Amino acid sequence: MNKKILWPVIIVAVVILIAAGISGNSNKAKDGKFKIGVILPLSGPVSALGEAAKDSINLALSTLSPADKKNIEIVYGDDQFDPKQTVSVAQKLIDTDSVKALIVYSSPSSVAASYIAEKNSIPMIGLGNSTEINTGKQWVMRYMLGPLEQAQAIESLLLKGKFTKVALVWNQSDGPKSVHDQLVKILPEQGYTIVADESVTKAENDFKTSILKIKAVKPEVVVAYISPQIGVFGKQAKDLGLNVPIVSGPPMEQVSQLTVAQGGLDNQLFVGNDNVAFTDAFYAKFNMYPSIAGDYAYDALIQFIQAANQTDKSGTAIMQSLRKSFTGVSGEYIYNNDGSFNVKQVVKKWDGSKFVVVR
Repeated sequence: MNKKILWPVIIVAVVILIAAGISGNSNKAKDGKFKIGVILPLSGPVSALGEAAKDSINLALSTLSPADKKNIEIVYGDDQFDPKQTVSVAQKLIDTDSVKALIVYSSPSSVAASYIAEKNSIPMIGLGNSTEINTGKQWVMRYMLGPLEQAQAIESLLLKGKFTKVALVWNQSDGPKSVHDQLVKILPEQGYTIVADESVTKAENDFKTSILKIKAVKPEVVVAYISPQIGVFGKQAKDLGLNVPIVSGPPMEQVSQLTVAQGGLDNQLFVGNDNVAFTDAFYAKFNMYPSIAGDYAYDALIQFIQAANQTDKSGTAIMQSLRKSFTGVSGEYIYNNDGSFNVKQVVKKWDGSKFVVVR
């Protein structure tokens, strides 16, 4: 090669190598922290849920030692509760922000993100009850009681030995529908008679027709699995004189909705996580109560931080550390060997001013 041509080539090569070295050092410095991507609905129709979940993350961060705080970085992504946006947000967090782990809020968003996490071999914890989040996936864990386990808890802790004639009312979104479908299967097998089965849309706020239908068949108990507008149902049921117990699961753990119910859901029983200490701590810090899955968000962050404190921070090692039973602010997690956990359920109520464990 002509020397006049060779020297410019060498110079360009050296410049490229120097630039690469600078870039590599820069990336190395940035990668010194373990980055956790958290996908929440921080704007849009359910932004209040996303902001409350972010507060749960902040509560968990407040418990960390200075050393732990120094070693991690939280990168938030807003998907506006739209699974299509979840996909692009998750990919951006991985490709641009170089996160090493993902926490994703809600079943629809977690399902969407799970395929991105799986494709990119990124450890992920999804906060939702859809079994599609974790089924058949090596890189995804699910922190929320599954639909069957939720239905079984309602039957065994709230209905068994007390009632036989049951009315169901549920809204047509992934979580409530999946629990309803399991109740429809297991209740007749256990000797219950379903005397009413009312579905409503996820945006509905006028339940009068459904309540009057339920009232007409004289059930002994109503299982109301409506989220997030269960408080509206509770108030209208009270106003229309539906004077039977109304029981539920986590949908009844939203203080904003309990307030909307204007006493219609006070002292009504529901099953949920043994997390009263967490809700009290949350209230003490933020002067408000957490939203659904706030305790799961807290536990997910703590589990990732503990995994990041290991000597081996590879994705494989992190996933191995996540696949085990543990106790968190949500209570006792029992690993199912499939990327999901059974979380011990207790009976709770809202007494008008605070949550109380009944037994």
